Amino acid sequence: MRFEYELTGIGWADGCIEMSSSTVYFATSYVTDALNDMLKALNALIPEVSLYAVSETQFEWNEEPGGTVWTLSKINDDSLRVQIMSFEDLSNKKKQVIGLDETGSILEFTRTVVQALDLLLKQHGRKGYKEKWINYDFPMDKYLKL
Repeated sequence: MRFEYELTGIGWADGCIEMSSSTVYFATSYVTDALNDMLKALNALIPEVSLYAVSETQFEWNEEPGGTVWTLSKINDDSLRVQIMSFEDLSNKKKQVIGLDETGSILEFTRTVVQALDLLLKQHGRKGYKEKWINYDFPMDKYLKL
């Protein structure tokens, strides 16, 4: 399993996720608080960090006008299904394509995301992240919960 998230410019991030035999490359922009949205969704699935854990969460990453919709579904205490749908136009969900639909360990997925964020913080720090992402701070509280 692999997850990469890199700030590539002012208000832009690129990355990829690899699960089993599937790899999806993505971009996201400052239009949403992308990283915070992902961590909020992941935290909501884990009873140890969420007061009201849920079995499914969803978030969007905007690429202007396209984007991706991520659905994280907890299958059981150990397994997580990750679905990523790509859209030509995110605002009206025009032309959807299934980018990824894989199942894996929720613990491994969480560790992989945390490792990518460890690297992101090491490269930029909280101040550097804010300077690059502009509208939003690094979601330290949600990151630390994981």
